[in-house]
Amino acid sequence: MKTIRYLIGCSSALVLALSLVPAAMAQEGGGSAAMKSEAAAGTQPQFGREDLEDRRQEIVVANMKFSNDQQKSKFLEVYVPYQLKLAKTLKARRHLYEEFQQDQQNGVIGDAEAAKLLNGALRLDMGVEQALATYTHQLKAVMPEEQVVRAYQLEKRLNALYYTDLLGSTPLVR
Repeated sequence: MKTIRYLIGCSSALVLALSLVPAAMAQEGGGSAAMKSEAAAGTQPQFGREDLEDRRQEIVVANMKFSNDQQKSKFLEVYVPYQLKLAKTLKARRHLYEEFQQDQQNGVIGDAEAAKLLNGALRLDMGVEQALATYTHQLKAVMPEEQVVRAYQLEKRLNALYYTDLLGSTPLVR
């Protein structure tokens, strides 16, 4: 029951995050020049998980609105280790879904394999949330609370985009 509530909560958060993404990309002063020009042209920027993996730091830094270079440097001292940990976890998640897709192609997934995949996914979810909690806690020591909340929001939105791209190509269990 606890797992079901957790999954429902995650789904609700994903829907909410996806509804907020266009607003984040279109904000004045936020995003890279490409994002700004696409927003001005009335089109949605198209980011796949490869783009997010390659450009995540660039996207976050461009949207943080630092008051000076010193604040940006302090932020990066905390962000870079977090990003490395997150990238490792997201890579493990991608491999888990690739394994699932391969098992799915071979036929119906048995109970033991389904349990293994579910437990692995939940463990990775907890790892992502723990990394985010540690990251935001560390940011509080070097940034104003408002900036910490902004960093948190950016991470949640980028993760939502990443998961949407990843899960969009993953079929439901038969």
